[in-house]
Amino acid sequence: MNAYMDHVWDGFYTGQVRLSRFPVIVHATRGTVYDVTFTGTPAQNMTWKLVAEEASAGAMIRIAYPSALSRAILVNGKIIEYNQWDKKLNQYGEIEFAFCGENRYIGVKNILEFYITAGCTLEIKPRDAIQSMVRMEWTMKAFMAGGGTTAFVDRVAGTLGIHASQIKVVSVYEGSLVINYNIVAADGESDDTLKAIAANQLNKFATGEMDLGAPILDVIT
Repeated sequence: MNAYMDHVWDGFYTGQVRLSRFPVIVHATRGTVYDVTFTGTPAQNMTWKLVAEEASAGAMIRIAYPSALSRAILVNGKIIEYNQWDKKLNQYGEIEFAFCGENRYIGVKNILEFYITAGCTLEIKPRDAIQSMVRMEWTMKAFMAGGGTTAFVDRVAGTLGIHASQIKVVSVYEGSLVINYNIVAADGESDDTLKAIAANQLNKFATGEMDLGAPILDVIT
């Protein structure tokens, strides 16, 4: 995909005199999948729109990002959360082509997948979040037998005194057991509240008050 030429260039990047637009014609029969790669740094904010004569048109878009920053899909200004966690896959459930904005994030690979339908406009925006990684002396089998990601989220929420919906597991993998997760602000909460949660979490880890069900070997926040 190519954008219209901008008025001015500043080194490797355009001068952003006007918004970059990337028109492209695609085959969009429901179930179609496109991998979109970038020759430069992917934009932090994107707007996607599918214009089609057939109301049944739709396609899944996959974007591989160079970093694990927290991002959100919005439709009509409302955040569409990731699909439900799939215990068999140890990651978010696969896209089922059910509705515009359906999405999931594939941890470690840093791939964001979303489904867009005819006439739908969706946005990708950065999401303020506390990004955390914890490594525990635990096996994957024992972790899953002990309640898996549901129990983990409940433990973090209970210790920090926040709602479980604010905690988003990004990935779970062996070595011993590594869990990457984000903590986001609740609706209406300010950045100061998120900073307070970050400080509280750091203190809980430092004082050994963070009970996650197994000995903690390493933490990065």
